[in-house]
Amino acid sequence: MRKEAEIIVVGSGAGGATVTRELARRGKKVLVLEKGKERNWAVGRVWAYLFIYDILRTREGVIIRRGITPGGSTVIYSGNSFDPPEWLKDEIGIDISKEVQETKKELGIQPLPEEFYRCWEGERRLVESAGELGINMAPQEKFINPDLCDPSCDSCLFGCPRGAKWTARSYLKEAQEMGAELISSAEVKKVLIEGGKAVGVLAQCEGKKELEAYAEKVILCAGGVGTPWILQASGIKAGEGFFTDPMSLLLGVSKNAGTFREMTFSYASADFPGKFMLGTTGALNSFFAQLARLNFKSILQASRYWKLVGMFVKLCDQAVGKVEPDGKISKPLTQLDHERMEQGIELAKKIMIKAGVKPDSILVARYIGGHPGGSAGIGRVVNRQLESEVKNLYVCDASVFPRSLGIPLVLTLIALAKKFTREILT
Repeated sequence: MRKEAEIIVVGSGAGGATVTRELARRGKKVLVLEKGKERNWAVGRVWAYLFIYDILRTREGVIIRRGITPGGSTVIYSGNSFDPPEWLKDEIGIDISKEVQETKKELGIQPLPEEFYRCWEGERRLVESAGELGINMAPQEKFINPDLCDPSCDSCLFGCPRGAKWTARSYLKEAQEMGAELISSAEVKKVLIEGGKAVGVLAQCEGKKELEAYAEKVILCAGGVGTPWILQASGIKAGEGFFTDPMSLLLGVSKNAGTFREMTFSYASADFPGKFMLGTTGALNSFFAQLARLNFKSILQASRYWKLVGMFVKLCDQAVGKVEPDGKISKPLTQLDHERMEQGIELAKKIMIKAGVKPDSILVARYIGGHPGGSAGIGRVVNRQLESEVKNLYVCDASVFPRSLGIPLVLTLIALAKKFTREILT
């Protein structure tokens, strides 16, 4: 099978869907190739873990979770919004502040209404306890429409069943309405290169059908794991400098009401920038994390689900991992990484205990990663215009960040994709 377009976009997450919409608005003929299926029936259910998530383990045992579906990992993210770190502008020279503010206004990004927070008794107790220990935990800005949201749902990480949480699927749908073509279940194997220029891609579609797609430009937006694999298969060195912002999730039994049916990542502390972040989690998500780490003691606690309390520690890890051409991933954690994670875990335990959690009930599921990136970093694999050594081959996803941002990436990726498309591609 053969297809032709002006521009091919590989991947449809925050970066790919934004690039596609911007190009479609400008009348470009865009072909989007997405590895995953839509699988709407699994959205909002625990079945998302089996049919939307791609769960990988590194050689060192770090768990990596990503979404393989139209909309990418935005379908299964927590809906949190963070402004990009200043070093993107100061050190790399990429100023996306205008696009950040535009996106916030466009998508109504803001903290949830006060009445939502008043519903979450367990999380409020954690916040108050943290404050007594000198740690400020603040309500988080969200990509969530409160008019559609049920504050007792906590299904964001399974996919929002009510359409309250923004996902990249909305940008993708807009682009399709303007003429962009989406082919799902299309796994891109390599970039087609002629005379030092990208001219298209080779993909395998459902039923093992081979697709050759040709275009003037190719933009890889397959993420921190998918993009380097494609680059390597195309003869381009990539994959080093890998990070994944690994989390440790804590679960314990409280003497009081817990965080069951309370929204994950509704409060967090930014008191430790560049090191780690502390935040609250719904008990259900912390429970599933224990199962992922085979902490089967959590099953004994399940009968007291209404008293279970969750917290997380998100590490800003050092970019020393590697996505390897054989399909394996190496993500060693440095001594500094371990020290910072243990510091965060001890602080989270102190908060939980002060909030009424029984000390001997606390379980910890360590090193579950959610923000893979760095593997096609600016200055290593692409330049500041996000172009690779192969002309007309670009990358616009989390793999271009040369080190961990230590925060949820969606707002930064949308803003970067807008700036990239407007200033470089058109």
